[in-house]
Amino acid sequence: MNAASSDAALAARGAFAGATLFVLLIIGFSALGGAAPSPPLMLFMGVVGAGSHLVLLPVVATLPAPAWTRVGGYAWIAIDVMLNVATVNGAERGIVAALRLGGHVPAALWMGAAAYRACGAVRLVGVPLAAVLLTHAFVSPWMPAWIIFIPFMAIPVWLALVGRHLQRDAMVLPAPSPV
Repeated sequence: MNAASSDAALAARGAFAGATLFVLLIIGFSALGGAAPSPPLMLFMGVVGAGSHLVLLPVVATLPAPAWTRVGGYAWIAIDVMLNVATVNGAERGIVAALRLGGHVPAALWMGAAAYRACGAVRLVGVPLAAVLLTHAFVSPWMPAWIIFIPFMAIPVWLALVGRHLQRDAMVLPAPSPV
């Protein structure tokens, strides 16, 4: 396996792991039903939330997108990891939520650009997902709270599609020619 296919395989595993961890977060938030989590649940969700983003580092590095939008992907990961840790450490929920929405702007730029460069289902799910994330970031105060669950549910689907796309890339990348 050459370096490019190895990178694509690692990124595919990261995308699948991210999808799985985002599903765990969805289950955790759904179980809360709006109530404040207990300290052990808060710690668990903080670790899963941070992990669901950190495993995406190789995805951002590998999925074809303009470099300036990949910076947005990395910024999103850093912002959400910091906010997950801040939440575990008692940061005020309203401030964290507002800052998280700001982190969704660079996330949407990266997702949209990467999805647009892809084809098939990665593009069909990713471009609207990016548009909803971007829109929600700016109009959240005037939207019902449940609207955020649309992109929250679509992110693991998109990541699974990205994982499948990268997995195929890892299998078909040619071996380097001998020099």
